[in-house]
Amino acid sequence: MDPTSAVAGLDRTPPGAEARPVVVQHSAGSPGANGPLTAVERVLASRLGDEYDFVRMHQERGNGALNMPLLREWVALLRRVRPDLVHVRGLQNEGFHGVLAARLARCPRILVTVHGTVRDLRHPGWPLRRGLLAHAAEPFTLRAATHVATVCEYAAERDFLRGHRDRFVGVIPNGVPVPADPALPRERVRADLGLRPEDVVMITVARLSWEKGYRVLADALRQLPVVPGRLVLLVAGDGPDRPGVAAALRDAAGPFGPDVLNVRMLGSRADVPDLLAAADLFVFPTLHENLSNALLEAMAHGLPVVASAVGGNVEVLRDGAGVLVPAGDSRALADALVPLLNEPAARGDLGARARRRVRDRYSLDAMLGTLDAVYRRILAVRP
Repeated sequence: MDPTSAVAGLDRTPPGAEARPVVVQHSAGSPGANGPLTAVERVLASRLGDEYDFVRMHQERGNGALNMPLLREWVALLRRVRPDLVHVRGLQNEGFHGVLAARLARCPRILVTVHGTVRDLRHPGWPLRRGLLAHAAEPFTLRAATHVATVCEYAAERDFLRGHRDRFVGVIPNGVPVPADPALPRERVRADLGLRPEDVVMITVARLSWEKGYRVLADALRQLPVVPGRLVLLVAGDGPDRPGVAAALRDAAGPFGPDVLNVRMLGSRADVPDLLAAADLFVFPTLHENLSNALLEAMAHGLPVVASAVGGNVEVLRDGAGVLVPAGDSRALADALVPLLNEPAARGDLGARARRRVRDRYSLDAMLGTLDAVYRRILAVRP
């Protein structure tokens, strides 16, 4: 077996019971590292397991090029389980391999959910690879799918999807659990982190790459006035630009001193919900985005949000569910943060609105209901 992949066996329908549709759930990456994988794990653990026989098709790491051992493994799996539907999450190289394997195995229905595109990435070392993915692999992935969906309204309107409207089955937003009492672990976690009762705690949860707006955040920190108590910034996540991001944020905080502005680089964490419970404010200055699970989880925990007005952020935070600022504008980001850092009542009001927004539109139950409806609609049509 290729070491970059792992598959889970078929949960067979009990003898005598009506046969359930077999749906392959494709994913890639490490747990907690990306939204599509988080969505898969939540679906597999959900009530939909009573409606469908799920098969996992997962790879731990992305591919730099065509991975023939992985393709052979996946084609063999798909021919063995003969799925009614293969749900491929994402484009880029991972989605390309998932769709190609499904086509080679002659699977009758292939749903591709668009979570993002390599067109948005600006890594200086990837120009050739990005070009091949954007102009060859990703178009093939979309053409080879029998059905296409997106996770947000913004993605559904993008130019590169215009030629696939005849196979578009709608928007399936990400969904997150809404805790009954998000503040329950607050005091314990704050104590574990060495936070003081009077500390005002900002948190950001995102991949440590410059496209997530960390330079903008660093510049905004320099422009913040001193707030009562100590301001603490928690940064949860990991990524290719970790050293540079850490240096930029710490340099920005340096002139204030650690008793005025304290930056904590926490790395990749499995306890993000606890960290959210310990925080007072979520900041999300990303330069591009589709629909962020981290943003939704922060809102579900009742955190007020200041985010850049890009992609799915705009539809999530509409109607006053958060504060939107122009992407790349550090002055606007700092100006939006100041009143929330200084006024607990303002934080509480905005956080309550954010929580209601997620409960009404982006809960896990809402996502599962939409996904179930899309699956049923696709499966009802003979291939």
